[in-house]
Amino acid sequence: MKQTDKITILLIDDEPAMAETIGAYAKKENMEIVYKQNGETGLESFNQNDFDLIIIDWMLPGISGPEIVQKIREISEVPILMISARDSESDIIIGLDLGADDYITKPFGTREVIARIKSLLRRTQSKNEIQHLEIGNIKFCPEKGEIYRNDKLIKLTPNEFRIFMVLFNNIDIIVSREKLMEDALGYHDFLNDRTLDTHIKNLRRKLEEDHKNPKYILTMREIGFKLCSKES
Repeated sequence: MKQTDKITILLIDDEPAMAETIGAYAKKENMEIVYKQNGETGLESFNQNDFDLIIIDWMLPGISGPEIVQKIREISEVPILMISARDSESDIIIGLDLGADDYITKPFGTREVIARIKSLLRRTQSKNEIQHLEIGNIKFCPEKGEIYRNDKLIKLTPNEFRIFMVLFNNIDIIVSREKLMEDALGYHDFLNDRTLDTHIKNLRRKLEEDHKNPKYILTMREIGFKLCSKES
């Protein structure tokens, strides 16, 4: 993140009215919105400027939102919030897998968007310095941002990594959904269970030998999740 007092956010969306509303709220929080209406101009602006966070709509004229996320992720780890009217679990998974840090579906309240922005920025600024740890066939190197399974590097999204870190810091202890939402995703005033569940499913696909029958990342019904130091 650049070292200036004001947060600068690139918003790529084809709805000027919505962009104006978000911009007005953001200004009150000492944030500046740079607005672009299509993928081409959005990417051009991204390549020419230094932004603290990117907001990208899925449906855009020209280059689509998912394509933009892919292109940005090839060269940058800047936080990305994807917004979309597409609310199916498969769409959310696609967005997160491509590298978006968060996904919010339309219609949404502007205050929620601002809260998501603040959450992403807090998590980007925070650094955790725990040492190298291992459980079973999983090796965790947080200082490098790396996780290995069977000595093979597994690529996690920033949110997946933070969720895993919270579970790892509480190994063999049940972590409530609320704690995961707050500590890993930064949500305080609202819950988005679908987003959390999607991240957990993606983590299992990447880390478990059989994601449908997990041995390490377990669901504790109506309570939360637990990372086990030994196979269950």
